[in-house]
Amino acid sequence: MATREEDSRDTADAPAARRVLVTGGSRGIGLAVAAAFGAQDAQVIATARGEEALQKAMAGIGPEASGIRCDNADTEDIRRTVDIVWAQGGLDVLVNNAGISPFYKRAEHVTPEEFDMVATVNLRGTYFFSTEVAKRWLAEGREGCIVNITSALGVASDHRLSAYSAVKAGLNHLTKVLALEWADRRIRVNAVAPGWTETDFTEGLFASRHAERLLGDIPMGRWGRTGDVAGAVLYLAGETSGYVTGTVLLVDGGRVLR
Repeated sequence: MATREEDSRDTADAPAARRVLVTGGSRGIGLAVAAAFGAQDAQVIATARGEEALQKAMAGIGPEASGIRCDNADTEDIRRTVDIVWAQGGLDVLVNNAGISPFYKRAEHVTPEEFDMVATVNLRGTYFFSTEVAKRWLAEGREGCIVNITSALGVASDHRLSAYSAVKAGLNHLTKVLALEWADRRIRVNAVAPGWTETDFTEGLFASRHAERLLGDIPMGRWGRTGDVAGAVLYLAGETSGYVTGTVLLVDGGRVLR
């Protein structure tokens, strides 16, 4: 039987739990990613605009999970959030998941305001969340890992999602640029590009007249699941991908092969 002194030494020698921030973590893919890290005993912090839903979601993960209300469209809110996280101990992993796709319409009907809304949250917010976190890692000489949730629609085109697709293509390229800039300073940047995935965001679309065509374009013949995406994120944020940076990992059931 171990003595109390040995138990204390074992606890002191145990590696500290990874600290992981997931933006847009109150539901859908973000919540699945947060829960997957929580199952690995990481200290999970998630952001979302809705405080009540966020705190409820984090309570479901466990006592090590916490939430910070943050609007990804607001750079001051992003800076405030990162300041709070650093005051609590910093980060090891950033997962940029926050994003919106509020309309499904042909390109000629998209308004400038709608385009700007998608670009501000999905691309601009990810850019400044990444740089705010990276500046702190660089100042500390600390290694870090960023995983961006992009989209297969940033690689292969489809109808009625022109603004979303253009922005996600930009995010795929941003992933590569940041990976190149920071590779020599031990910051890895990768992306997971999901195909059509079952979430509350896609529920209405999957129940619409467009669903048969969309599903027919997937060689594996099924919608993606949030767990499929979470598994890819865990890989890119883990030790086994330590020599991987600047990669966009498609999780799309073969959709882009069509």
